[in-house]
Amino acid sequence: MNQNTNSEPMENRSAYLTFDAPKQPEYQFKDLSDIEVDSAIANLDSMEVRSQLKFAIVLLQSQRKTQSRMEATLEQLVQGQELLIQRLIKTKNYLLIHRYKFLLKFGYSENLENRLKKHRQSDWIVLASAEGSKEREKALKMLLKEEGIKPEPSSDEIFSITPKLVEILCAFDWVGANKYKDLILRKDHQLEINSIGFSCD
Repeated sequence: MNQNTNSEPMENRSAYLTFDAPKQPEYQFKDLSDIEVDSAIANLDSMEVRSQLKFAIVLLQSQRKTQSRMEATLEQLVQGQELLIQRLIKTKNYLLIHRYKFLLKFGYSENLENRLKKHRQSDWIVLASAEGSKEREKALKMLLKEEGIKPEPSSDEIFSITPKLVEILCAFDWVGANKYKDLILRKDHQLEINSIGFSCD
């Protein structure tokens, strides 16, 4: 009769197979409520050092989560506010030339009709206007400054008309610059405007 020399019993051999422990999920720090935080703070003195450290870690992680959510919400609010402002204000860029002087004026306005009404009363002729921004006006002024083109002393939006100025405005694709390039460079603006039946409105 054969005897089993193995120390393992013949019955239920599957119980001796290698056991693979299931992978434990990473510990997730829970969010602490205000009540839980207040309660823990009130009992800090009675806590063991280990418990105090655990509370500090959980509190820190909870604060980080809250801050991250607040930052995301704030970013969404800012984006929504900017979109709302753009829709409500409808900022415009414009281009003008003077009726009698060899001057050009460009700018932006959040209330275009009132702005252009004042300009017309000062003998400015409106060449063009379109949706734009203050940032675009700033970028054009910066470019002109880099190119050594300075505005008139009376205003940082008024410039003496030169071929170089008009060339930069066209390259920058400022509203109306390409369309009215030849008109802007004419010495006799009034004669040219009358000859083509140009309307200031």
